[in-house]
Amino acid sequence: MSPREPSPERFEAAAAWCLELAEGPLSHERQEAFDSWLAGSTDNLAAFERSSNLWRQVGEAAVSPELVDLRERALATFRRRNQWRWARRAVTGRTVALLAVVLLALGGTAWWWQSAPDIYRTGIGERRVVMLDDGSRASLDAATEVDVRMRGDRRELRLVSGRAKFDVAKDPLKPFSVRAGDKLVVATGTSFSVEMVNGKLRVILYEGRVVVLDLPAGARTAAEVLPALKSGGEDAALIPGSELVVGISGVSQAQLAKADPVRSLSWEGGQLVFEDEPLSLAVGRINRYSARRVELKGTAGRIRVNGVFNTGDVEAFATGVEETLPVRVIRDRDVVTIAPQ
Repeated sequence: MSPREPSPERFEAAAAWCLELAEGPLSHERQEAFDSWLAGSTDNLAAFERSSNLWRQVGEAAVSPELVDLRERALATFRRRNQWRWARRAVTGRTVALLAVVLLALGGTAWWWQSAPDIYRTGIGERRVVMLDDGSRASLDAATEVDVRMRGDRRELRLVSGRAKFDVAKDPLKPFSVRAGDKLVVATGTSFSVEMVNGKLRVILYEGRVVVLDLPAGARTAAEVLPALKSGGEDAALIPGSELVVGISGVSQAQLAKADPVRSLSWEGGQLVFEDEPLSLAVGRINRYSARRVELKGTAGRIRVNGVFNTGDVEAFATGVEETLPVRVIRDRDVVTIAPQ
């Protein structure tokens, strides 16, 4: 049976004692109080041992930008509690380290500033290019979020929403992976895009090689998506200039098709090019660029659309669709509705 985890309140008290001990020798009265607190419960001792161990670990990192940023927020929080005798003392590097201990203990995790991801987001109609720490480049489409973790032997990213193109710095010893739903796209040095739209994952390979894996939550093993597409022959390979489409979550039929590199990257230049694509896919992409949304009714989403449109110009899209397709367009201030005739 595993030992019981000390409560957050005990960790708070333990962190306060760690700080007081680090600031200088205890008075006789405070030493007796500390000894009494330690002897009062084995949980107190366990909490103090954990807090002091964390303090030793973070001591060397006390001047890191993350901890400098933590200082003011932590001080404000603890001052409001009126429990801390050191609230008016000078904040030294050792004090900052101990503030981190308090936050780590309360959060239940160590070294959170190393394991927490860097989060990159774009809003509606916004695009952004991000240079990652390893030299890779991520181009984010509108309404996109990518979480990035760079660890010792791994480069782990998660596409939360939207679309991003990755130009990966070559490092065969550090795989570059992008998770989207329960799918995992793994590369070393290559160029590819990953998009989440209408419940589908769309991976386009421009250069190099990637592997797309099924990796459901809690699964111990991963299965490559493409061998399930055919018998594993050459036709089932994701090669430069091809696109893989598969459900974001769950088991679904994968599709492999040719991709036009120029057309597929038109969004980086502020245009959306549709070539015989379902209206539902076109609308899913159009809606990344404008607060005025487009909605589909009935079977309108199945109708195929062709055309070149400027991102964010919903009215031009609605007019083009209305003039060339068998649909009715209903315009409101905030919503454009497209329905079959």
